[in-house]
Amino acid sequence: MSNPTPPPLAVVESVAPAATHVHHHYHPLKSRGVAALLEVLPGLFFQTFGIGHMYAGNVGTGLLLMFGYWALLLANIALAFVFIGFLTGPLCWLLMMIISPLTAANSCSSR
Repeated sequence: MSNPTPPPLAVVESVAPAATHVHHHYHPLKSRGVAALLEVLPGLFFQTFGIGHMYAGNVGTGLLLMFGYWALLLANIALAFVFIGFLTGPLCWLLMMIISPLTAANSCSSR
């Protein structure tokens, strides 16, 4: 007597349900006024621009403004030895005091 081979068992593939990742991140709205103040106040007292952009979430732009303005400030100090820096330094500062808070405030509203 030979053993008959048993019939093949039905192969049931168990399919795991697709993993769904639900992230519930709450991003509070950033205040445009706070972003503008964070640009104006440090710029006024410490010649440091870009903090309002960092607050708004644009860290790269904030660092670029910060270090870029400091490099421009050093160039104006060097130009002060030939007296043109006494004109270009305050003009650069005034332009940064106008442009930087406006762009920081606008970057808050675009999110």
